[in-house]
Amino acid sequence: MVVCPQCQFENPNLNKFCQRCGTSLTQKPCPECGTTVPLDTLQCQNCGTLTGTVYLAVVLPSSLATSQPEPAAESLNNDHLEGANTASDPTAESVLDRIDTEPPASLPDAQEPDSTPSPDQPGEEIFSPTDLESITIPAKDALEPPQELPPDPPGIEPLEQPSEAYLDPQERYQLLDPLPPLKAGETLTVKVLDTQPLQVSPLKALQDQTSTPSNPEVETFIIAAAQPYFSLTSQKPNYFPRLQDAWENPSYSVILLENFADFPLLSDLWSNRKTTPQQIVYWLGDLVELWVLLEPWGCRQSLLEISNLRVFSQNSQQLCLQQLYFEKLDDPLNLSDLGRMWQELFQQSQRTLVGSLTEVLRDLIEGKTQTVEQLRTDLMVVLDEINFPSTSTPLQADCQELPKPSLNQAPTVIPVQQLRHLEAIGRTDVGRQRDHNEDCFGMETHIKIQETPRGQILSARGLYILCDGMGGHAGGEVASQMAVDTLKNYFQNQGLQALPTEETLQDAILQANAAIYTENQQGVRSGSGRMGTTLVMALVVNHQVAVAHVGDSRLYRLTRKQGLQQITVDHEVGQREIQRGIDPALAYSRPDAYQLTQALGPREQQFVHPDIQFLEIEEDTVLILASDGLTDHDVLERFRETQLDPLLNPETDLATGVDDLIALGNQYNGHDNITAVVVRAWV
Repeated sequence: MVVCPQCQFENPNLNKFCQRCGTSLTQKPCPECGTTVPLDTLQCQNCGTLTGTVYLAVVLPSSLATSQPEPAAESLNNDHLEGANTASDPTAESVLDRIDTEPPASLPDAQEPDSTPSPDQPGEEIFSPTDLESITIPAKDALEPPQELPPDPPGIEPLEQPSEAYLDPQERYQLLDPLPPLKAGETLTVKVLDTQPLQVSPLKALQDQTSTPSNPEVETFIIAAAQPYFSLTSQKPNYFPRLQDAWENPSYSVILLENFADFPLLSDLWSNRKTTPQQIVYWLGDLVELWVLLEPWGCRQSLLEISNLRVFSQNSQQLCLQQLYFEKLDDPLNLSDLGRMWQELFQQSQRTLVGSLTEVLRDLIEGKTQTVEQLRTDLMVVLDEINFPSTSTPLQADCQELPKPSLNQAPTVIPVQQLRHLEAIGRTDVGRQRDHNEDCFGMETHIKIQETPRGQILSARGLYILCDGMGGHAGGEVASQMAVDTLKNYFQNQGLQALPTEETLQDAILQANAAIYTENQQGVRSGSGRMGTTLVMALVVNHQVAVAHVGDSRLYRLTRKQGLQQITVDHEVGQREIQRGIDPALAYSRPDAYQLTQALGPREQQFVHPDIQFLEIEEDTVLILASDGLTDHDVLERFRETQLDPLLNPETDLATGVDDLIALGNQYNGHDNITAVVVRAWV
């Protein structure tokens, strides 16, 4: 099937236009110049901008792919690792029993349809078990049972490939560089262009047929060499490239990965004088956690290849690995190997070892540091020295002079303590059906940068308010504006030097309620004529966030590790009933399910009970404040991958991203005013 990039509709393979929305399934506009370019080309023919979908292919001999150590029992089920078939009845064959992850021996040839399909063309069953039966894939267990490996052949001939130099027999993945001969015991990496980027791969189709990506039945049908990628990305999705596809032939295996090869090298940023000592220690902490994570898979060698260590971008300090490297079975690794790699990074960058990091590195290389727990504790001491330097002791003081926390108190990760960047954009639109806008938003961002010998120190404060008014013309917009103005004035008078307490936040919100309520009383408004407004508000002070809301305007948090999370719970009848123990389906079958249970303005103070929460920014984060004109019909959840995830990329223009969200709300809702305030923070 072919998935529409605009509306996510699943189209038949031969369609050239989406049956639902009419979007082209063969072309797209160049993001730089707007020229229409085919999806199967690498660059825009007009300006040369990269427009194609590029993956990194890892090609390795089958003997190497099947000789890797198995993960610990607690990591995966050994039956699945050995390709065990647990079905007791051979006739009770499921869809999964008929699927392997090797590309199909044949796929339907692309043919020109008789006419351009229109959005109104009736749909057909897009994906069903019968579709899966048509995919012919040689039967092959995910991993062979343990057996003595035959001796490696002296060499493997170059892969047989057509003149167009495709990696696969179906001629989907076009080689961007010639593939050299594959020798025994050698792994090759090469970039490939996906000439059918909207076509769902067999592996992706298999995952979509199951309830969860980590379903053991799915793991059974992933080839041995790809198992670590599949498991690790489900645990730490930001550190490892996502698995696009994987297959094997008698002589070699292919793993197709998200392309991290063009990301900046960690070693380059390590050498950059703008990189703070704190960030260096955070990276060291990440490497320790990855060491633990990779050990069961025998892939710790991945951390010792300096060219394999990447960072998402210079603005986002997220560490990631380009690919996985297996350890040599006859040469076990230990923590001292990690220490020697750290030493090489410092030597290449010519950076000075700050604080007691000299002693930490020496003990690590000499084997005196035997446990990961001790190494974590030592790094915490170094970080404390950097963040809280003693006035009487230089940074190079002996680490023995500083108290160390006990081992049982050592955290598992290095905490994030410094915000590096904060920005926000707000947009509002009347929508397609309303004649006036009752939404309102207000925002203030204050950033102070201090230059020190150790780098920049950023102090950031932000106030972000969104209100969705109600009460008709000259009512709802008045209430929402009054709430925004009252709250802004309140916190301007407070100074916002530190994160407000829960009592302070509640007092501010009650003052906003009182202002609107007084206006209602003076205007002798009654019943549905009483104006009011919802509220969602975020206050950011460095890496801390306070969230408060009344009504059904929402705040979402988006991070690479946690994905999209709805932080607030709507104050409406349906949610109230769910909290009382009513089944959600029954709760939302009520005719008044979406009626608000509280808002600012219509009633006195004792009827207003704002929900207040406190969050910490521990990784690069996007906060989305939105009115129901944008959040209705799960628009943000449905289009997270295409519309929200790119906002985590520092290269994505935030203003353009918010404009796109407003357009998305108009396209799929449009019945109400649409407002969004998006806050982006880097740590």
